[in-house]
Amino acid sequence: MKKLGFTLAEVLITLVIIGVIAAMTVPTLMNNTNAQEFRSALKKAISATNQALTLHYALEGLSAQDYTQASDLVDDVFKTRMSVIEGSTAFTNTGVCSGTVFTTADGMMYCVTNYSSANNDSETGACDAYNLNPCATAATAPNLWIDVNGAKKPNTVTTSSKRPKDIYQAMIYSQKVVPYGAPTQEVMFERGVSGGSDISAATTAG
Repeated sequence: MKKLGFTLAEVLITLVIIGVIAAMTVPTLMNNTNAQEFRSALKKAISATNQALTLHYALEGLSAQDYTQASDLVDDVFKTRMSVIEGSTAFTNTGVCSGTVFTTADGMMYCVTNYSSANNDSETGACDAYNLNPCATAATAPNLWIDVNGAKKPNTVTTSSKRPKDIYQAMIYSQKVVPYGAPTQEVMFERGVSGGSDISAATTAG
């Protein structure tokens, strides 16, 4: 009786084909998974900081407007209203932020910089009560940097919504936090692509 089966050559050829297909598809799948994780984490970070400001105002009657120093805002609001843990006081990418840093229990790292509050109700002043102007020395630069996976790499600023990385920009207002810059906004709201354009004012800020 004649037995049918595969030759060793046929088996090896099949394994080679499977290996080639895997080599082409696995990196794409991994990148897509990482990108989605970064998007989800960014939304969580923006939500958490917003909740901290809202809760602090509800309980204490104080908004970001009432703090003139980034360190005071972090100590009194974010460290009080968020699950902050002791961690490194240096941001993962000091080239973009060397301000007041704190780390939350979920591993995210935040850096508040370029912070300023005129502490008045003028509609043109920094950190006004109407949430019109950000709490920033320069309104054209972010005052909050977020590394959604903390010390883990790549520790790179997102400059394109096509290729999300782990560091994002946001802007603190009197009673809210909003994503800043086209790439961060596009990743946050999952719309459009920035085409790899550079983020504005992505420079060192103390």
